Amino acid sequence: MPPLSFMQLLWTHWLWALPGALVGLWLVPLARFIPRMVLQGARAPLHEWQGPGGGLEQPVPPARRLWVPLLNACLWVIAAGSSAHHPFWAAILPAALASSLLLLALIDWDTTMLPDWIVLPLGLAGLFSSYAGLTRHSLIAALASAVVIFGLLGGLGLMFQRLKGDSGIGGGDIKLLAALATWWGVVGVLYILFWAGLLTVAWNLLWRRFKRLDKEAEWPFGPAIVLAALLWIL
Repeated sequence: MPPLSFMQLLWTHWLWALPGALVGLWLVPLARFIPRMVLQGARAPLHEWQGPGGGLEQPVPPARRLWVPLLNACLWVIAAGSSAHHPFWAAILPAALASSLLLLALIDWDTTMLPDWIVLPLGLAGLFSSYAGLTRHSLIAALASAVVIFGLLGGLGLMFQRLKGDSGIGGGDIKLLAALATWWGVVGVLYILFWAGLLTVAWNLLWRRFKRLDKEAEWPFGPAIVLAALLWIL
């Protein structure tokens, strides 16, 4: 989106920026609280779940408390602009989708985890949006798209697991992409998957080069999926 267009959008829908920023403030602690509750419920040690962000035992980076609310406010303004000719609640759904994706990116970056607590409601919201006519396809098409993506990626993961000993994609990533298929269909998710793959390769190489990340450290795919999905929205 050109800067001038966004400024016009911000001027028209500035009332959405404040609640978007407030929700963004809550996303920062939620990104630590939710995975902590998941791991405690599973009686799993916190230190074993570490992504490039350092895991749950590291303090939250101070800059995150600034850029997350700002980014979320911008996403809410864009969601309001894209739903300007629809009822109020029609703008809430894409705004909530964007915030949920941002939350998942934060969690996955810190812990390499994509909790079902967020991913599954994301898919249900996509089915509801399709039923309500807020997406480009019907409820049946949305459900079929999720099944196709889950089956395709799950099958490929099993094949690579048998051939290489590593599936190449996590179960949480597969479920997230299946949930996104309820919003954008099979073709949309394949585009997201393509760009997410390119982003992951570039991101991984740069991070390992400049941050001295351990070569054996697990690299999360979720943040790249989220970034590609948000760019797809825009």
